[in-house]
Amino acid sequence: MRVAKEGHYSLFEEKEPLIERSLDRRFCNSYEIFKLVRQQPANRSTSDERKWRVNNATTYNCRGAFVKFSVILLALATVVSAAAQQSGAGAPAAQPSDTHNSRNSLDWAGAYEGVLTCAECPGTKTRLTLNPDGSYRLVTQAQGSQQAQKSVSGVFTWQPSGNAITLDERGGRQQFAVGEGRLTLLRPEGGVSQAPAGNLVLTLVAPAPDTGDLEQQLGRYRWTLVLATDANHRRIAGLPPGQDRPVVLSFAGSRVSVQGPCNLLVGGYQVTAANQLTVNAGASTMMACDPALMQADSALSNLLAKPLQVQMIGRPSAQLHLTSPGNGTLNFTGEPTPESLYGAGTTVFLEIAAQSVACPNPRSPNNRCLQYRERHYDNKGLLVGTPGEWKPLTVNIEGFTHREGVRNVVRVKQFQGPPSAGGAPSIVYVLDLVVESEIVKP
Repeated sequence: MRVAKEGHYSLFEEKEPLIERSLDRRFCNSYEIFKLVRQQPANRSTSDERKWRVNNATTYNCRGAFVKFSVILLALATVVSAAAQQSGAGAPAAQPSDTHNSRNSLDWAGAYEGVLTCAECPGTKTRLTLNPDGSYRLVTQAQGSQQAQKSVSGVFTWQPSGNAITLDERGGRQQFAVGEGRLTLLRPEGGVSQAPAGNLVLTLVAPAPDTGDLEQQLGRYRWTLVLATDANHRRIAGLPPGQDRPVVLSFAGSRVSVQGPCNLLVGGYQVTAANQLTVNAGASTMMACDPALMQADSALSNLLAKPLQVQMIGRPSAQLHLTSPGNGTLNFTGEPTPESLYGAGTTVFLEIAAQSVACPNPRSPNNRCLQYRERHYDNKGLLVGTPGEWKPLTVNIEGFTHREGVRNVVRVKQFQGPPSAGGAPSIVYVLDLVVESEIVKP
């Protein structure tokens, strides 16, 4: 069968079935066929016209069928190729290995601080701590306000870009862009606010400590309570009771001691991978104090009875924030322990005389020095040996306050301090325990 070329007459006989001249009308576009008909040569007979129309349609149908068939093959190949790429693991294709964002490229975990824009106040003092496990703690206070700080804890989620986070409903669904050492507050739709940039940025003040190192970090400080709040962010009365009765938290190895407003609690503790502190009460003194101190003791014990979320800030000064499941908080400041400053020390017992004496070579005529002598005990705690002569103690015992007329036996830790001005080694004493106290009449 001969096929007519476009623009020329066909030599097909009319008796040939039309279906043979049309390769496959399912691929035809009738608009294009009639477009070819309108381009037929002029001055032809009716029979020739009908032959031209059919044969040109046949030519076009053949060409159109080939093109459309090729397109179908190409689409089929694309589908097969995509299916092959996703076969095997059965999971969506992974992100390209060279995709970098704030989430996977920055050390974003840590505590951020700053003063954010406030519509009805000079600004909002804000501290936002992001933890590696996706939890956060947000502490806010209106600048210049005498009201207590507001503290909430929750979880945050990363936006699909990996460059911004959204706090949960407890944090007001606030959004922050995460940058190198900073968080920038975003508008709800995700853009940076047009307010002054200085009022939108929280600056990293302390990277999050490594989880495995947190217990060591806790043990390097002596933690003194400065503020305690309940679930409604109200200050808990009597915590702390005052400077004369500090509430102190101390970690040593796997043990923790808590000096409360009245009694001392000693026990074990654990810190989980999620930075949760669990205190296992072992023993406690049973002193009877004023009702207000006993009530504060009870409130402190209740907060320590459940797992606490730990957040530690190392600079500009050491701070420890413990948050209970009910959103109660305990906020401490830390002083480096002597061990972290001077290394390992030795334990000695000193007897302190009831009366102080004038210091030798005093820097001022009113300087007074304690009198001391060393005491020794056996493994059963019994006194052995004969006490020596009294000597003036020319250095202070850190943590110990002497009252005239009261004799004390104290257990102290002795450390080798930094050299004195003359180059001679110095000794540092730190109170560990008051063993005996006795009022001595003149």
